[in-house]
Amino acid sequence: MRIHLLHMNDLHSRLENHMRIGAKIRALRAEFDRMGEASLTFDLGDVLDRVRPETEATCGLLNADLMRALGVDGWVFGNNEGLTIPVERWEELVIRSDAIAFGTNLRRPGGRPFAFFRDTHVYEVGGMRIGAFGLTPNYDLPYHMLGVEALDPLAAARRAVNDLVVQRVDAIVCLSHMGLRFDRALARELPQITCILGGHTHETMLEAEYVGHTAVFQPGKHGFSFGHTVLERSGGRVAARSERIPVEPWEPLDARMMQVYAREHAFVERQLGRAVADLSDRLQLEYEDECTFANLLTDILYDAFEGDLALMMAGALNASLLPGAITMEHVLGACPTPTRPIVVTMRGADILEAIDLALKPEIHNRQGIGFGFRGGRIGLLAISGALAEIERRANGRGVRRVVLGGRPLEPDRDYRVITCEYLWLSPVFPPFRRARDVTYQRPLVRELLIEHIGDPGRVERARLPRYEVVDPVKGRANGAWPS
Repeated sequence: MRIHLLHMNDLHSRLENHMRIGAKIRALRAEFDRMGEASLTFDLGDVLDRVRPETEATCGLLNADLMRALGVDGWVFGNNEGLTIPVERWEELVIRSDAIAFGTNLRRPGGRPFAFFRDTHVYEVGGMRIGAFGLTPNYDLPYHMLGVEALDPLAAARRAVNDLVVQRVDAIVCLSHMGLRFDRALARELPQITCILGGHTHETMLEAEYVGHTAVFQPGKHGFSFGHTVLERSGGRVAARSERIPVEPWEPLDARMMQVYAREHAFVERQLGRAVADLSDRLQLEYEDECTFANLLTDILYDAFEGDLALMMAGALNASLLPGAITMEHVLGACPTPTRPIVVTMRGADILEAIDLALKPEIHNRQGIGFGFRGGRIGLLAISGALAEIERRANGRGVRRVVLGGRPLEPDRDYRVITCEYLWLSPVFPPFRRARDVTYQRPLVRELLIEHIGDPGRVERARLPRYEVVDPVKGRANGAWPS
């Protein structure tokens, strides 16, 4: 007897691809039914992404409704579900998905389980007992800020495997949003696991690789493919083999999922059409030079939290905003990256180095990637609460000094810097990686922008320059960059 596992991962709200996968999965399940063989459908996390307007408008509920329409049997939260959707909305997401949701290494404060998550579950299908559990990355700092305990995934996996072994299952399936390196290590550590179906690191594998008898597999990202893993008895045990099934852009969309999308379209349009501000002037965005829009965003962060200064990459923004009524949809298009503010401690020398790095074309023109970045280029670092004096040098622009409260930054002194998690996590800026005493803040940067973009005086203040070009010999101001 064979059991077919059909699994998706890292769709990131590619809704059209989700529906194309849905059509192929539904057809495959019908074929298995005709053959008298059972199947299970899993989602391995990051099914949603708040860069997508429909996901933002419904706080992920549309994605959950699409999962329900497809008939997903099991779901493990990825970091996008866990870290960008408010914890208060998790239960509603799970209920709307109608899937068994695994929170094997997620707990409430004090270690209390979430009532809507399962640590393990046994699926009785096709004459077999298939035990499953699910793991998500334990990003301690942001989860702690959200009031969630993210347990060590390896320790949680040991407990789950022991529990399933006691229940005398025929096979153990790990739904993993941990990444391929962890999955390989997990297979070495717990050989009782039959297969580890993975995501998070967006690996594309054509077939499973084996660590001992454990199959480890990831089929790709963004809904351009999905996984088909077959469990079959062989030599007294259940063995797994996997294949990647590609999904082409001309393939049809699933009819039931399309009906769900159409049903919610009017609500989405109302949410995205909600006015949040009225601009009398254009909010200009630039990546190479200082600009009003990035200054405004950085001012909002500086005003929202306690710190000596604020630094924010212009690349958090994707477009200028034109004069007139500004809606939720406009702000989402202009600020797609769902990053959170953080407050960190940095030495004055590291702050100077970070600002200087961003002046280099190879940095500010670099394509942002990973760590929640959803824009284009990284851009210059916008500043609030301080003034940077810039020299023109033979090899480009460089920082002469940064003035805060009328005094130059002291290289060996500590300062509290308001910034965002992307700058701290990304390897592009080593000075931010050296930051310490990191404090995560609850709202997304974009949510603060939506709340305060229409504040009186915001645009006028943002036009005030924070960079000043000085003569490298005389130290005399030559004027600020245009905004």
